[in-house]
Amino acid sequence: MPEQSVRILVRSSAMLLLVLAALTACNPAAVSDDGNDNADPTINDNDNDNDNDNDNADPTVNDNGGDGTNDNGADDDSDVLTGGPTILREFTIPIPLFAADSAWNQRADDAGVLPESDDQMLAFYRVLLGDSTSLHPPFGYDFRYPYMGVNIDAFTVPIFATGEGELQVRLEDYDGVPEYPSEKWDIDFGEGDEAGLGGPVPVPAPAGDIRPAGPVGVEADGHLVLVDLLGMTAYDYWTATTARADDGSSLGAGQVADTVYAAGAVDFFDLTGSAGNPDGVSSARAAGTPLLAGLILPEDVAGGAIDHALACAIPRNRNLSPDPTAPFSSDYFYPASTTETDYYNTDPLALASGQRLRLKETIVDEDGALIDEAGLAPVTRMFLEALRNYGLYIVDNADGFTLYAEDIHTGNLLVSDDEVNELIGAPAGTPLSSGKTKWHVVLDALNNDLETIPVASGLWWEEGLD
Repeated sequence: MPEQSVRILVRSSAMLLLVLAALTACNPAAVSDDGNDNADPTINDNDNDNDNDNDNADPTVNDNGGDGTNDNGADDDSDVLTGGPTILREFTIPIPLFAADSAWNQRADDAGVLPESDDQMLAFYRVLLGDSTSLHPPFGYDFRYPYMGVNIDAFTVPIFATGEGELQVRLEDYDGVPEYPSEKWDIDFGEGDEAGLGGPVPVPAPAGDIRPAGPVGVEADGHLVLVDLLGMTAYDYWTATTARADDGSSLGAGQVADTVYAAGAVDFFDLTGSAGNPDGVSSARAAGTPLLAGLILPEDVAGGAIDHALACAIPRNRNLSPDPTAPFSSDYFYPASTTETDYYNTDPLALASGQRLRLKETIVDEDGALIDEAGLAPVTRMFLEALRNYGLYIVDNADGFTLYAEDIHTGNLLVSDDEVNELIGAPAGTPLSSGKTKWHVVLDALNNDLETIPVASGLWWEEGLD
């Protein structure tokens, strides 16, 4: 499956200044079979419909702060929505993750732009301004948020270590709907249409307490990653159930425990491999990619550079198939292995899973004025440099233009207070925000800056969609 990418542009016309555009395909030879034969590209072998439609909740609600500003965690009350304890990760993740020839480690700064790039970006921008005419289902609220943001608390990815022992995890989502395991598990469940339905699948037990990403309850994605550093394997979960009610039903995400009873999807990836899935196979992400692929980690920031592509979710990925549960192979590209089947965009110009975005050399504010990047926090400049050098891949559906950093409840930024101040552009010796980890403080600074950089500026921004 070939890869396609999209570049973030700034100036496409005198009337409209775009911050986004599309890149040519990369070499598809890097697609991994992960030891499995590729499946029929028209069939989702996981059959779990993990569309993750809550990856970024209603944009009128602050995913991290509860104050309705959609500031992705920039306020002092940033734990109001999800709460939960801080369980800082005590182990270091070796970076870069995945093989050198993985799509996630390929530079994008010399990739060509697709001929339809501008048209795709205009279509994307209209959706960000609230046009839901091609969306299934349409937005149920007044949507208008043409910025990117990084999820750092709700709807993001906490990371924990595997321990001793093994769990048998049943495959069912928070509503108790059983799911099929993918062919990757290589388990003989017998014959019949429902053979294998609900699993279970064998996975390593966690080393201690874990907590699927919030918000608390059954409306969350409940993402979770358990990392086996000895075997260099990551185990990814979607809607992970770690606690049950008295009647056996799931209590949903955000529950602290030392086990996993069930999950809507469980997948695994070799951290030294390509990070690819067999064609048609989904994962804990709608597009079939690993949760760690494209995630901004404390190790990246502490090292001074994000030297890999980033992952993003957008409001509805393209799906043109008359039977959306069997998407066309032209509606997703490597490194994606499938696409959305419940929440999708029927516009032929809509961006597809696996397409890549790239930032141009200049960015503008909502008035179209060039932004002096020297005035941005160093962590923001690091982020923008990654978007220029490596770009970002579309891997999921969300209700906004969303990227991902490790959950602030587990991310452990191992730098000094002075280095934190340097990263956020504060004077040396400035006291750090109380009640927040260093990782939280740095990501707040990043999101504060991103709220000044719209995806586009121009006529539509000033006069709406008409």
